[in-house]
Amino acid sequence: MTLNIFTALIFIAELIITYSLMKLLIRADKAILNGNNTILTIKPGIKDICLLIRKISEQLVEFSYDIVPKIVQKRDKVVIKFVRKLIITIILLKFNFKIIKNFLRSKPYKILSKGFSLLKYVV
Repeated sequence: MTLNIFTALIFIAELIITYSLMKLLIRADKAILNGNNTILTIKPGIKDICLLIRKISEQLVEFSYDIVPKIVQKRDKVVIKFVRKLIITIILLKFNFKIIKNFLRSKPYKILSKGFSLLKYVV
């Protein structure tokens, strides 16, 4: 008789476990179906967004083909201008080093430097 009671208890426990597992599987199935429906509804919108992004990137590529030579040309002009100023400065420093040295020792330079230092403290 105890064997029959234990068998019945184990059978009831297995039924409870099976019921709980089936309930969890049904909930998971509903969640997966809801997610699938959401993805199916969003899919055309995502496709449109991807097409729009592709067209924008194509336009940017075409725009870059037009703008890159201008940017390179301006960069080259700036570099040439900088190098030209640097060379002129070096040449002037080499030729006029004595003149600049005399100017740095002169009274007008000292007065100007004091004025600028006072101006720096005021501002």
